[in-house]
Amino acid sequence: MHKTTKRQTNALALVLLAGFALRIGLALATEGYPYDINCFFAWALRMAETGPAGFYAEGYFCDYPPGYLFVLWLVGLGMRLFRLNYLQAAARLVLVLVPALADCGIALALYRVAQQRLDERLALRFAAAAAFCPVLLFDTGVWKQIDGVFALLVLLCFVLLEQGRMLPAAALYGLALAAKPQALLAGPVLALCFVRPLLAARDARARLRAVKDGVLGVVCALAPPVLCGLPFWGVGGLWAGLTEKYLTTAGSYPYATINGFNLMAALGANWKPQTDTFRLFGLVPLCTWQQLGVVLLAALTAFTVVLAVRAEKKGRFSPLLLAAVYTVGVFTFSHRMHERYLIFGAVLLCAAAARFGSQKLFLLAGGLSLTSLFNLAVVYCTVGSDDEFLTSASSTLMLRGVGAAETVLCLLLLAAAWDVCSGRKVRPLCPRPVPEAPPAPKPQPVWTRRERLLLAGLTLCVAAVSFFYLGDTTAPQTCVDTNGQGSAQYTVRLTGEADRVLIYPGISSSNCGRLTITDADGAPVAEMELSYGNPFTWKELAIHSGSGPYTITVTDGQVFEIEFRDEDGRRVNLTSQSPAETDGMNSALFDEAARVPDTISQLNSFYFDEIYHARTGYETLHGMQIYETTHPPLGKDLIALGIAIFGMTGFGWRFFGTLFGVLMVPVLYLLARRLTRKPRLAGFAAVLLSLDFMRFTQSRLATIDSYVTFFILLGAYWMVCYCQSVLQKGVGGSVAPMALCGVAFGLGCASKWTGLYAGAGLAVCYFGVLWQRHRQLCGPGVPPRQRRYRQFAREFWLAIGGGVLFFVVVPLAIYLLSYLPYRLYDPDFGLQEWWNCQTYMYWYHSSLEATHAFSSCWYSWPLDLRPVWYYMGSSLPEGSYASIAGFFNPVVCWLGAAAVLALFAKGLAGRSTAAQRGVMVFFLSQLLPWVLVTRCTFLYHFFPCLAFLILALTLCLGELAQHSPPAAKRAGVGILAAAAVLFVWFYPVLSGLPVSAAWAASLKWLPSWGFYIL
Repeated sequence: MHKTTKRQTNALALVLLAGFALRIGLALATEGYPYDINCFFAWALRMAETGPAGFYAEGYFCDYPPGYLFVLWLVGLGMRLFRLNYLQAAARLVLVLVPALADCGIALALYRVAQQRLDERLALRFAAAAAFCPVLLFDTGVWKQIDGVFALLVLLCFVLLEQGRMLPAAALYGLALAAKPQALLAGPVLALCFVRPLLAARDARARLRAVKDGVLGVVCALAPPVLCGLPFWGVGGLWAGLTEKYLTTAGSYPYATINGFNLMAALGANWKPQTDTFRLFGLVPLCTWQQLGVVLLAALTAFTVVLAVRAEKKGRFSPLLLAAVYTVGVFTFSHRMHERYLIFGAVLLCAAAARFGSQKLFLLAGGLSLTSLFNLAVVYCTVGSDDEFLTSASSTLMLRGVGAAETVLCLLLLAAAWDVCSGRKVRPLCPRPVPEAPPAPKPQPVWTRRERLLLAGLTLCVAAVSFFYLGDTTAPQTCVDTNGQGSAQYTVRLTGEADRVLIYPGISSSNCGRLTITDADGAPVAEMELSYGNPFTWKELAIHSGSGPYTITVTDGQVFEIEFRDEDGRRVNLTSQSPAETDGMNSALFDEAARVPDTISQLNSFYFDEIYHARTGYETLHGMQIYETTHPPLGKDLIALGIAIFGMTGFGWRFFGTLFGVLMVPVLYLLARRLTRKPRLAGFAAVLLSLDFMRFTQSRLATIDSYVTFFILLGAYWMVCYCQSVLQKGVGGSVAPMALCGVAFGLGCASKWTGLYAGAGLAVCYFGVLWQRHRQLCGPGVPPRQRRYRQFAREFWLAIGGGVLFFVVVPLAIYLLSYLPYRLYDPDFGLQEWWNCQTYMYWYHSSLEATHAFSSCWYSWPLDLRPVWYYMGSSLPEGSYASIAGFFNPVVCWLGAAAVLALFAKGLAGRSTAAQRGVMVFFLSQLLPWVLVTRCTFLYHFFPCLAFLILALTLCLGELAQHSPPAAKRAGVGILAAAAVLFVWFYPVLSGLPVSAAWAASLKWLPSWGFYIL
């Protein structure tokens, strides 16, 4: 065991404190899993009211044994003392205190296990792995379950078994059993550890001692449940009470799997009764799911015994490893598993990795924790919804895919455990090197004329493809406007009989406007509302009466143009037009006939959220009252600028969003070049971004997402420039990129609040490079005589001041200035009104409970499971279909997600580079905040992560190039070729181009990809 220094002790304390604080913050910010948290609060208050003796009563539901109820007793007393109700955040804090402390206990226990055989740095890595383990954070902080307490008790039990302290281990196992019946899953390994001395005994005395220890072990294991049960049932009812509680819990939910993403889920058996028949390949009936689970469980038990025997012969017998193998295997192969049963198996596996210093076991523990996280997230996010039993196409794909991944990881664990127990060499974890002064980054490669021309050519090609078929460049621009003026009437006579009428409405400020067309007798022949749902969207209505004359009444709204058509779709001209009520605006309804489109499509009408954002751009430009105030104004100000230049046309309101989508390509090129110093790799990243579906579709839609995504990417670029400059020139020589990064951050926040998420990643990099600068000037790798403490102190305070100025003051100023258009139409708009806008935005997004057929949760985004269907064409020729959907190029998304997992694994193994860590920081800062968002979310919220997916893939390709340049070249060309083929193939559903039914059907790769009605 290595001696712990004061510095290492402080680092460990900081890790534990940060992990604890993070769990408390999550508990305060989230509501918890309703079924579990409601039970915990009800049981806590009942314990505080009745005490143990009156708790269990006939007809009262509580499926927990007595152990943890003593903790809930304290929770209930605390709630009564401070007069807390279960809806308050403070009550949730009280509830998670003990589980949060238990999670810290797991981190400390892993640290001690690793400290026995590994160096202090690796031991600290194990502590951090537990303190910031995603599934433990989610289970304790978000779900608010007690698995941390249970996992700690089981972990300590098997740690003591590693040390040969059998009876204390049995007592801890008893405490775990008293807390949760799931401790029975580890019981066979505990029994195996107690049987081992009996089998190894050489004489009668040794056998007698082994039998005595076994009996005492049983007593120690049973004592905690018995002692905990006595206050509840007394001596007379103890046996019956305990038996009923454990048997009832074990016998509940008789299904193949109950939202546990394992082998059964991968085979499609979620929530299937265990008595249903398992069919091989879905055809050949073999047995029931229960019989399959029993057979697999028996095989797993036999394998564990063989593994133990083999490990004993090789001197590698490890209760931790055997318990990890068995508990993970039970979750994977057995029936009746729940979603959280894998957590303590992953914790045991992490401890086994520390015990052997095994990189493979450590990575497998990380992988299983991720599958468990996805498992919990899916269940948590669908509770109370129509998809609570995970029957939707996207949920089915998710549970089967994650179940298959978990099964593969389990099989890899069995193979890895076999290697360890067979005495084969264990690949060790990479120890962190002795800290040295970070070197200054290598200089960037010199730009060549050829490189500039290639980048300019790529950008122009992307622009040409992006602006093509974007929208009409002409549309009616004059209107009849009766907002706030009541109504206006116009009488028209036609040269022929009209069958239908095309109407191009504008804005109704009251959202209750109406257009009515009546015949000579005053009977309505066509009507439509003028509301927020149909501005600047051509509408075709049937005419129910002859040739007129018709009276057109416009009430509380705008109408830009009207055209009558016959049954063949030809224009019916007017013979005369006269105002019933003269107001001088009668000609506006029919003055731009040449600008009426032949057909209605996305080229000339709003679709999806353009009815909010593009409308607001028009209102901003014309000084009207702003309708959409749920997002900051900058993105809509840019939309207004496009309208000012090109008119209120499809091309005009989409121009700047498309332009920003195009400019993402060269910015990503610059960022990738900075990170890799390889123009070819930067070109790979830029071309891949240009071929992505979401970049193309989302930037051509007049919403604000392309603006915030561009500024997030630009901010990341300037932050990388700043970090590299600091290590070359110091903080004083890096003020320019610092300032530019702050400006980009402010512009992002002023476009959409999700720009704030980038601030977390920027802050990590900002202070991370300051720490690197400290090591460079004053770290242990610098000789004492060369350390420059005063210089670092000056740079430190300059960094703090610059951070406040450029990342607080400047962004706030930019944010305030983005509201200038509000001031233009309302001179009374001041700071109080500005603050009211902010509180309204927060209220709107935090309390939104709307649902949507194409919504999706954050955990499904990296898998591209649920596209957002933006537009469906109408009035198309027979057999033609047109749609627009927002989703990612599968090559980009799926390979990018795999690259992120590869970087995650490299980070766990301690082999990641600074560039790889930076990309992961940027990626996670965009994804992780959505874990806490409970409102309706969509796949396009993953758009800001796209560039970092591509960068992760680019860095992986660059690493491959270091080992095998030909293989990297082939892989890069193959990826780009596949992405290009898919872009062409899917182009119709990205642009709204009409295609045949066969082409449309060929685009439905997954059951959840629904963007055509065939």
